[in-house]
Amino acid sequence: MTNIRNLAAFICARNSESQQCGYVGSTLDDILHDLSDGMAESSLVLYEGEEITGAIILDTYDVGGGQEDIEVWGPYYSARPEDELQLLFRYLSEAADSAAIRYIHLFTREDNVPLIKYAARYRTEKVRTHYHYSMDTDLPLNSSSYGDLSIVPVTEPESEWLDQIIELHNQGFQGATLTQEDITAEIEDSGNSDYDIYAVLNEGSVIGYIIVRRNALTGILHLEYICIRPDERSRGTGRKLIAYLAETYRGLGYTRIGLDVNEENEAAVRFYDKNGFSRDSVMKHIIIGGKMEPAVLA
Repeated sequence: MTNIRNLAAFICARNSESQQCGYVGSTLDDILHDLSDGMAESSLVLYEGEEITGAIILDTYDVGGGQEDIEVWGPYYSARPEDELQLLFRYLSEAADSAAIRYIHLFTREDNVPLIKYAARYRTEKVRTHYHYSMDTDLPLNSSSYGDLSIVPVTEPESEWLDQIIELHNQGFQGATLTQEDITAEIEDSGNSDYDIYAVLNEGSVIGYIIVRRNALTGILHLEYICIRPDERSRGTGRKLIAYLAETYRGLGYTRIGLDVNEENEAAVRFYDKNGFSRDSVMKHIIIGGKMEPAVLA
């Protein structure tokens, strides 16, 4: 049986190097927390003697229509990438074959050459580039600038704002990982959830929403979604909401705000480049068809 702490240490060591995965925790305690919360049950761990040499973790989630997607941690490899990746991808393929999997999502740094080359053996639906941004919460922002907005926590599923938030979410983030069912579930369990969901109001009308995920272990606030109604954009509302988050969560002990942006979202890339965020790393998001068919070679 795998020692979860040893597995977390193996992942943590590689996650600070070129094998970094986009959505794995940044500290040993953070990774250990997620593994202990059930993630380890969907893992394959490779050994040489008692030493871990490879690992892959699968996070399977429902995307509707009787289908599921798999988000992959890793695969992480050690001394022999070719041999280890072969075994880890075989496990991934068998897991995909055993369920109605739509897509498999790999997130890795662009300099993880062995993994990128191995993934290219399979038919790829799309490869996207993601930029990871972060900002210190103590940067000097004009916190008084959001005084004309009402930013209201949504903690009850019967909230009068929920339907409008979900409508905006479905319009702005089609195919998003966080579905409307997920949003409703997080609100229903708001007392225990790591997510905070806000309706943004102007003169009593919903003009947007914010969804953030708190990580108390790292002191990082992950900005999952920020959405402003199209007719309310270009008025500085986004800057006001960032100032609100920085001031509010700095007071709760959070030191940084982190987020990921798809390169295709050019407006968001421009916004974060101009508004106090630093671009920390470039990640590749590789989307493989759920049947994991061989690539068609020219």
